Amino acid sequence: MEQLEKGYNYLEENSYFFGEVPNKRAVKVADYKFFWDATDELTPFGCEEAYIAFCEISEWLNENPKTPIIECFIWILESWDLELEDFNDEIIESENILKIIQDLDFYDELMTLDYTIIATGFGQLILHGKIDEDVKNIIQLSILRQMNSHVLDAFLGSNEQFKYERYLYLQKLLEILEDA
Repeated sequence: MEQLEKGYNYLEENSYFFGEVPNKRAVKVADYKFFWDATDELTPFGCEEAYIAFCEISEWLNENPKTPIIECFIWILESWDLELEDFNDEIIESENILKIIQDLDFYDELMTLDYTIIATGFGQLILHGKIDEDVKNIIQLSILRQMNSHVLDAFLGSNEQFKYERYLYLQKLLEILEDA
């Protein structure tokens, strides 16, 4: 798959990402075409929620240049009535995921929150060339939850090819996160 080939240089074809100039380190670390694809729903920036999150983190970083980004993540979680302490390893347990799928609004309660967290974290990478260590675990938990088979099934139904591609993209996001 071309989207997963290492060595893609976003800046060879583009100057801006959603109106912002990407940090050169981000382009080097996230050197996969899928990462930068804003049209594919399976990618980290391929949906409206991710676009909004990227625009909001861009604005937030400009308005709060000295504030640790963890404060932004605390605000995001509070928007979902969650405390930072609530966003822990329990969110990736199948039992808890199934409860959200069965009892709550799957898209609003799980997908939108994960899209927001993932796009916010990788937005910091694109804008600043790094992701702060104290938020990497939060981003990792959202990626891992997205990799859960119950989430993939609820999100993509019986389309095995899309589930496979999404899973591969999420695996690469974990690698990028580690290097960020």
